[in-house]
Amino acid sequence: MASRLADMSALFISTYELGHQPQLAAELAAELGDGSLQVLDMSKVPFSQALDVLNHADQVILTAPMLTGALVARDLLASLEHDERERQLIVVGLYANVLKESLRTPPPAVWLDRASATDIATLLQPASAIGQPGTRSATSRRAYRVNRSALMPLESYRSVKINAVDHVTGYLETSIGCRHRCLHCPVAAVWNGRIAINDAESVIADGLAQIEAGASHLSFGDPDFLNAPKHSLKIIKTLAEKAPWVTFDITTKISEILRHRDLIPELAASHVNFIISAVESLNDDVLSHLDKGHVAGDVTLARDLLYANGIGMHPTFVPFTPWSTLHDLVDIVEFIIDSDAIEVVEPIQYSIELLTPTNSLLSINDRDFGPYDAEVMGYTVSYRDDRLPMLRDRLYRIASDAGDESFGTTFADIAAAVYEANGLPVPDSRYPSVVAPSPVVMSEPWFCCAAPAKSY
Repeated sequence: MASRLADMSALFISTYELGHQPQLAAELAAELGDGSLQVLDMSKVPFSQALDVLNHADQVILTAPMLTGALVARDLLASLEHDERERQLIVVGLYANVLKESLRTPPPAVWLDRASATDIATLLQPASAIGQPGTRSATSRRAYRVNRSALMPLESYRSVKINAVDHVTGYLETSIGCRHRCLHCPVAAVWNGRIAINDAESVIADGLAQIEAGASHLSFGDPDFLNAPKHSLKIIKTLAEKAPWVTFDITTKISEILRHRDLIPELAASHVNFIISAVESLNDDVLSHLDKGHVAGDVTLARDLLYANGIGMHPTFVPFTPWSTLHDLVDIVEFIIDSDAIEVVEPIQYSIELLTPTNSLLSINDRDFGPYDAEVMGYTVSYRDDRLPMLRDRLYRIASDAGDESFGTTFADIAAAVYEANGLPVPDSRYPSVVAPSPVVMSEPWFCCAAPAKSY
């Protein structure tokens, strides 16, 4: 096996893509066009097997899309520290240069935090020199070509459960980048308010091909699906018309849900059954520091708008920041109960701490942040209240130890810990104030702007 792999012209190592097929690998395979790209998905193979493949590869593309993937990439790079084999190495992803800065001695490589498949294919050509810096600027429109034949089948990746039935799930992007500049977001740090639009007809063709391959649900992975609403609506409406049995999910900001409230019925008619939105906090001071563009009251308005149209809300949170208070967790717990959303929020979400990498748009100051920690590739959080990190650790352990128990069971333990930390009795009963659409549960957690940093 090793000798055969050595003959491959390029090895693409996907570290972690939130459970979906590695999109950049599919685009690069199409760009190369000769069937020579081998794709290795670190979420699907043992680390030792990945090392064996890596050690015999002459051209390697290694992804560092977010912190979780960057940590895996760092472990792989450490294994090459004393390897004298000459190879061309390209590290690509939002965390590529963040990863580079965390290494004492970065290996010779091209480090690209924003690059297209065309950029990478150009670098892989013999005339491309190792260490070539930079990347192309984002353009307003871009070609969208994919070849998914080198990837593991869709059945191997994340699925969604709808009415107790598992649905094979595909993945699409109508655009890349993001128009918004939320100060804590790694996309904003790299793209700085810019986007590139994928060719609509090509995206539709890819969606139909994935449906033909067995997908009955499609996730749109744009950082914000409403970056270019006319464009994205055209794509999803066309797919819904051609495959009316398929459902969809999208990601967008709370502020965009309210700004484009007139589009919500159209999304519902196009079979969008849930929307992921980075709520982050229900503390207006925290939201202001993050420049999220919404206040706590907007979250309830957005929820009610979605529910009225039969669309579920999957909120994500960053409860632990320098500006958080202990009572913030009570507000989050009670919002989840009131929203009838216990079954759609992964328990680990309640323990998420703000990530502040070196390229963060946040103002790094001694009051809010501690020293740089290479283990998490960012600055540590300075808490006003010493009880907050203790609660963070406890919630992390509860979520980590939950195993296969239901979200409801784990949530009860989380809620009890939150009330106890606040010196409050656990309410005898609290019931939802609204009725949510039937919950749609993803088989793998989804994180927006953050991820569990480490085992505390």
